[in-house]
Amino acid sequence: MNRTLCVFLIICFLLSVTPCRLPAPIVEEERPTPSPAVEEQPAKRPSKAKRKSSEALEQIKPTEPPKPKERFAGTWTGKISQGLWGNVQFTFTLSAGGTEVTERSSFGTYHRSATSDGRTATWNSGVLNEIIWTFTPNSDGNTAQVTANSPLGVNGSSTFQRGGAPATAKTGNEIPTAKPDPNRPGFVYNPFDPTATRLLDVRGKPSGAKVKDPSTGKTFIVP
Repeated sequence: MNRTLCVFLIICFLLSVTPCRLPAPIVEEERPTPSPAVEEQPAKRPSKAKRKSSEALEQIKPTEPPKPKERFAGTWTGKISQGLWGNVQFTFTLSAGGTEVTERSSFGTYHRSATSDGRTATWNSGVLNEIIWTFTPNSDGNTAQVTANSPLGVNGSSTFQRGGAPATAKTGNEIPTAKPDPNRPGFVYNPFDPTATRLLDVRGKPSGAKVKDPSTGKTFIVP
């Protein structure tokens, strides 16, 4: 019994000597509230079609549109019927607006004033201005439809070419042959003036003879 008491006393003594350690206070650390995670989206790449389109736009450099060819301006050449004088070669040189025309043929060179509605140019020629010309360029830009009409029998229509060689007048060595009047034997039309209304009298002159036009002094051949 004494032994048990001694052990008990020793235990009590040790407990009184050993300091009692209290547990450290729990301090809760403040942490920022985490934001909801946002998944990072990869950068979108343009589609192949859009990339090709943008590349094509970069490669195309702006260019000035071609200037349209003037509708009337230029030299036009062709042959057109002039009644008794047959098909005669003419060269017309027109201004840009179709309001001026220079007419060249075996009959001579003449400058005319014309009227134009933007599509067709019109002018008159002849001694009495009785021949009415119309000039309509075609959509191809290289040809034009030309007509010549008069009450004296000139009713021609032809297609003229742009830029043709100018018609040349007859030289002194080229003597024209007059055309006879079928209704009046011995009378011929003046080969130097297709619009003349007065006939030339060659009665008694053999065919092939060279005679002179009394008004101009030029020589022609009797048919």
